Amino acid sequence: MTRLCILAAALALIARARVAVLPGWVVPLPVLLTVALVVVCATVLTWTALYTPRVWHMAAAPEPAGEGPS
Repeated sequence: MTRLCILAAALALIARARVAVLPGWVVPLPVLLTVALVVVCATVLTWTALYTPRVWHMAAAPEPAGEGPS
């Protein structure tokens, strides 16, 4: 129960915390955490898309029906 109380208190503190990003710009901490998470996800997706080896399998052309090689 005490761990749950500590976790609830920490989340309440984080929710109320504000961070000065630039002079005159005060942003809630959860907004900064959300933006950081989105940036990390976009970076991982982009890196995966660019560096994943692509293998394109082309179907072989079918042999023409009828006469075979003579």
